[in-house]
Amino acid sequence: MALGAAGACTALPALGQTKFPARPIRIVVGLPAGGAADVVVRLVAEQMEKSLGQPIIVENKPGGLYQLAVQSVLSAPADGHTLLYVNSSFVAVQAVQQRFNLLRDFEPLIKTGETPSVVVVSAKSPFKSMKDLVEYGRANPGKLTYATLGVGSSEHLNQLALEQAAGFQGLAVPYKGGPDMVNAVMAGEIDYTMVNILTAMQFIPSGKLRALAARNSARVGRLPDVPTLEEAGIRLTSLRLWSGYMVRAGTPVSVSEVLARSIATAVNTPSVAERLTAYGLVRSLSAHPADFRKLIESDLASSTELAKRLDISKR
Repeated sequence: MALGAAGACTALPALGQTKFPARPIRIVVGLPAGGAADVVVRLVAEQMEKSLGQPIIVENKPGGLYQLAVQSVLSAPADGHTLLYVNSSFVAVQAVQQRFNLLRDFEPLIKTGETPSVVVVSAKSPFKSMKDLVEYGRANPGKLTYATLGVGSSEHLNQLALEQAAGFQGLAVPYKGGPDMVNAVMAGEIDYTMVNILTAMQFIPSGKLRALAARNSARVGRLPDVPTLEEAGIRLTSLRLWSGYMVRAGTPVSVSEVLARSIATAVNTPSVAERLTAYGLVRSLSAHPADFRKLIESDLASSTELAKRLDISKR
């Protein structure tokens, strides 16, 4: 089904089918309330209510490296009334932990956006640049601490890749979500972290966080004075973290089409698009579920290879 900048949902149920949606819809988010992902999902959900004519309930189920969220959706009927919000970290967790299988148990609906990531420290940190951070890390092996969502999360994999490229080794500290990660940095509990710009931009403008570098091919528009990692002397591929939505495998195609069109319409609504851009999210809608599936397959392969190369079992 071609989606792109899909218009209002007008798909009709097949003859003999129950009208969809027949009741309120849940969107399960495997991250804490109040974080960037939660804010974005709620913006989209508010607009989806207008096109679908049913309440959209956003349910936060953080913990277990997304397993609580995954199981919550898998325990619901495959009828489209329960959606799973996913991001690239799900793929990394699957590649390392292998406790769920996105492409076996779920059907991709639509990828909705991408965002670069930034390395941040507390505004009170002695590290004023990536050079400061790296030099300290090299001189003090294992003393720099950083936040992740747990072993095998994309935050963990990408941090290990950063360490390898920069030539130092730090200590990973697990947290439940982006807000917990940045709060720990601001409180001085840990030294730094690499986080998506949606989360970081909630605190950088107010001076609570200092951005040292962006993991992106070019400087981020909202942070023109912050160098890329390559500009800071660290050769590491650019990284765009993606997000989107899935439903249980076995959900009728006609229902998936209704949901995907509703999500696309919501994301492209001018008021929503403006706020997403302000957060730093780059709207990037997959044209077809098959395109989203290919992205997940590709990321699974690269995450598996990265975890093997970094020997993550020992980190």
